[in-house]
This record gives sequence, structure tokens and C-alpha cells, in this order.
Amino acid sequence: MSVLILNTMKTIWQGWKRFAHRLIAAQSWALMALTYWVAVSPVAVMMKLTKQELTDRSLGDPDSETYWLEPLLGYQDIRRAQRPW
Repeated sequence: MSVLILNTMKTIWQGWKRFAHRLIAAQSWALMALTYWVAVSPVAVMMKLTKQELTDRSLGDPDSETYWLEPLLGYQDIRRAQRPW
């Protein structure tokens, strides 16, 4: 009798876990979709309305061919890299 109850409880538990995993998968999909539509869509609409380019790099010199800045570290050699400080 106890083996029958144990097997029944195992079957119920496995069914519950299957149901819970499906429920969590649906819930996570809905939350991710909602987050996308609330966070990403308004930004995309505003960018389209204002006709701004995300790759616009107008902060630098407009006549420059590149936006690379030379590093201010000075001369680098192996002895400088081996210093503990």
C-alpha cells in the first residue's frame, strides 16, 4: 500500500514540476517581451522621429580622419611593465 502511495506521489510531483517549468517559461517570455516593448521601443521611436544616428560621432573634430586619441602613457618597455607599482 505504501509503495502505491509513494509512486502516486512521485507521479504527481513530476507532473507538477513539468507544469511549473512550462508556466515559468511562459512567464519569462511574457516579461522579456514586455520589457522589450517598454524599454527599447520608445527609444527606437524617438530616434526615428528625431532622425538621430546612433553612430553619429560629432563630439570630435569634424575635420579629423579618425577619432583615435594617442595614449598619454609615454614610453613603454619591459622594465616598466615589471615594476610592482
